[in-house]
Amino acid sequence: MIGAGTVLAERYELERHIAGGGMGDVWAGHDRVLGRTVAVKLLRAPSGEPEFVERFRAEARTMATISHPGVVDVYDFGDDPAAGVYLVMRYIDGESLARTLEREERLSPAVTMRLVAEAAEALHAAHEKGVMHRDVKPGNLLIRPDGSTVLTDFGIARSAAATHRTSTGLLLGTASYIAPERAGGQPATAQSDLYSLGIVAYLCLAGRLPFAGESLLQIALRQANDEPPPLPDDVPPAVRAVVLRALAKDPGARWPSGPAMAAAAREALIPETVAQEAPAPAGSRARGLLVGGVAAAAVVAIATAAVLLSGDDPKTPGAATGATVEAAAEAGGLGGLGAGPVASSAAASARPSGSVPVLPPTGSAKAAAGAPAALSGLRATPVSASAIRLQWTDTAANETGFEVLNGAATRTAGAGATSLTWDGLAPDTYMCFKVRAVNAAGPSAWFPAAQQDWVCATSLAGTGPAAPSNLSATPLGPTGIRLQWTDNASDETGFTVINGTASRTTGANVSSYTWDGLTPGTYMCFKVRAFNAAGVSPYTPAAQESWACTTTPAA
Repeated sequence: MIGAGTVLAERYELERHIAGGGMGDVWAGHDRVLGRTVAVKLLRAPSGEPEFVERFRAEARTMATISHPGVVDVYDFGDDPAAGVYLVMRYIDGESLARTLEREERLSPAVTMRLVAEAAEALHAAHEKGVMHRDVKPGNLLIRPDGSTVLTDFGIARSAAATHRTSTGLLLGTASYIAPERAGGQPATAQSDLYSLGIVAYLCLAGRLPFAGESLLQIALRQANDEPPPLPDDVPPAVRAVVLRALAKDPGARWPSGPAMAAAAREALIPETVAQEAPAPAGSRARGLLVGGVAAAAVVAIATAAVLLSGDDPKTPGAATGATVEAAAEAGGLGGLGAGPVASSAAASARPSGSVPVLPPTGSAKAAAGAPAALSGLRATPVSASAIRLQWTDTAANETGFEVLNGAATRTAGAGATSLTWDGLAPDTYMCFKVRAVNAAGPSAWFPAAQQDWVCATSLAGTGPAAPSNLSATPLGPTGIRLQWTDNASDETGFTVINGTASRTTGANVSSYTWDGLTPGTYMCFKVRAFNAAGVSPYTPAAQESWACTTTPAA
């Protein structure tokens, strides 16, 4: 009997049930080794089938390579004799968009466009790795307390759904979000994921789905043939344009990428943005989806059912799917995967190319008529191990406040403010910022104005514990590397291990860590340091060019 107190792999103790869905149950759990809260998803599929286990393991490995604030971190995978196949993920404090919509019914254009922008960027991080989500819907979008969005269940539903049948009601829930070409039997693409995100945006703005029906046949017909009903009159034209372009029948007429859709979503709330910058080819059609008549429609409906049975995690649109399946506000910068301090700016300079965190587009440089003038002179100064002080010059007389963006979250300052202290950071956290003024007419342009320009600083290292020494890296099979070091401190609260592009943390008083989830034949290099509340130690190896490296054996 699986319940609270069940321990998986002598490590993950299940504490409370969060939610259940078509593919399994999500539990909040405790990682006894690292001493942290995690989310554990138990899959409702026969773990005795080797093909399923290996397929699911492959999905988990792929997800573990994606590092993005909007993508749930995958920590571990296992097959427990009693509980079956399970996935360990970062725990998030929040709720699913499905549950939010049950309570709120509709969301404002501002909230919806922020959600769309963040989800589109998260999708792009996966698309760059060749991973298609296949099941973008409210139940798989989590909303943190600060309003930011996280996507869950990338690719995982495809592995699980392929092993067993699901009820018609659950299929209907997922079919409402599936792109027309997928209903016609074509494979998932980045554009089909963005279409699904467009359906989610429509639901948020209108409080209803654009294409609904009592059967798969009805939904397939409407997805392929019908234009979405008009959005409510209170939805701004530019916001409509973002959604309608995402819902174009022809994949080639949709947004070309997640970043393009995200940038348009952020621009859409600026009144002077011209609609033609984000054209919505509502009349476009995907060729060859329907020839006409009941027979062709039935083919599409059957294909839809096949896609859903083999490629999606079917949950009803209103189902709460376990909103808390990633980390709860763990302090750290944009580049870290784990809790605790992330790699310092000094260590970052030694990282391989491409490891610098990609910060999100920040919207248009245009400002609405009557909006305040853009500020100037933004600078960021570390003031402690946990805080960075931001200061700017207020060039407007009519602002009612300021928004400060760090690439993943925003904070606000009142009218007339010329500074804000961004606190709650881990020691030695590298973070970048933009600021803009706002009033009732709209926001000013961001400062700095260029998308690639940010004002960055690293919080102070503090007075941390003694550095570890003697780091070694040893292959532990084709998918893992065993790291070992000498603990020279008695007051550390944990260790941070970096591989040049990501970081993971351990608990206190440990001298080893297994970096798993690797592809066979992977060459990887590492550094490690200790940390506590007062600060961080230097990394070991200490020299910028020195790392502990090894290669996992080929499978």
